[in-house]
Amino acid sequence: MASHRKRMTKRQGKMKGRIASAHILVTIAYNILKTGEPYHELGSNYLEEKQNNKELKMIEYLKKKGYTIDPSEQQPA
Repeated sequence: MASHRKRMTKRQGKMKGRIASAHILVTIAYNILKTGEPYHELGSNYLEEKQNNKELKMIEYLKKKGYTIDPSEQQPA
């Protein structure tokens, strides 16, 4: 939740970041009441892991197509 607020605040300002966070809280509360399942936080590094997994899946896909890929640690500019 905090990571989302930081991203939104950086892009759109304090007020819109607060409103976006409130919207997420209302959505979470609605889904908890609707399904009856407890809420679990995905974690602060969820987006980084998701991006990493996406890159690995793309590398595997290209390998299946016959390309040779060497994953590097350098980030593109």
